[in-house]
Amino acid sequence: MKVQLSIEEVPEIKFGNKGPLIRIRDEHGKNVGKLRIGQATVRWAKGSTPERNAKTVSVEKFVEYLDNL
Repeated sequence: MKVQLSIEEVPEIKFGNKGPLIRIRDEHGKNVGKLRIGQATVRWAKGSTPERNAKTVSVEKFVEYLDNL
């Protein structure tokens, strides 16, 4: 699947408490989900799932997962 990411190129992102929100869409513009990367956690809300119901994992576990790809 091809996806479109909407994120601004900035030299530095200040995470604050919540962190930046990345919206991911497929090649037709349909919403795939939202990814929020915070200081301590990464949250994934698939499709139209409200962010309050997002799956949450620690940043350490997320990096470990990426390292194992």
